[in-house]
Amino acid sequence: MNNLIQSEWYKLCRDRSFRAIILIISASGLFWSIFQYIDHRMDGESPVTGIEMWKSALLGNYMMIIGMCVLAGFFISSEYTTGVMKSIASSGNSRRRIIAAKQLVFALGSVILGLLFPVINCVVATLLSGFGELPGESTSLYFIRTLGLLVLYAAAFASIATLIATLMAESGKTIAFTMVFFLFIDMFFAVVGQYISFVETIYSYTVFKLLYDIGNVSLDGSLLVRMVVIPVITFVCFGLLSAWVYRRKEIK
Repeated sequence: MNNLIQSEWYKLCRDRSFRAIILIISASGLFWSIFQYIDHRMDGESPVTGIEMWKSALLGNYMMIIGMCVLAGFFISSEYTTGVMKSIASSGNSRRRIIAAKQLVFALGSVILGLLFPVINCVVATLLSGFGELPGESTSLYFIRTLGLLVLYAAAFASIATLIATLMAESGKTIAFTMVFFLFIDMFFAVVGQYISFVETIYSYTVFKLLYDIGNVSLDGSLLVRMVVIPVITFVCFGLLSAWVYRRKEIK
């Protein structure tokens, strides 16, 4: 298992799409934080602090989702079309271990992509304006809590993308479907929830809804427990589903 994880990590580090996404997100984070600083100074407003930029960058974190969708297509699905997955499956390792190693490394890559934009915004804004404080809550505890939640949700979203990539087994289809799925799943729940109240209740217990609550300053105890438990359950359940699909999949 360790050899499989090291092999997947080696491939991820040398994946051109992963490097390109990191560069794009880094450039976007750098541009956005400097633009916010200049814009506030020109309007005569107090500059945005590091913790404020961190908080605003957590709202949805679409940079992570888009980057993860592209990475799923090139890092997972493309290996089906190029025959890499068939070669690995015939190497003697069990399929359960193969897909588990790939999902773990892909989740780690998604965590890196998810942290990149908020961290760059926070660091640049801190250098320009200071770290700042939040009213009503310890700033350091807020930062640590949101950082941990962001890691959990990036891993949970990665497990969903892994299942889609395993089903599609083609990079173009995976990128297109995952983007449409993640960007419009909220709209689906909102529209259907207007007519079926049960659907709205389900939505409030999904990672799609709870992702938007990560940046909230004050969280009650029950909501915080829900925000920790649900992404863990999502990661495990979709991981098991991906393993089940991969074990029964005919690899050409």
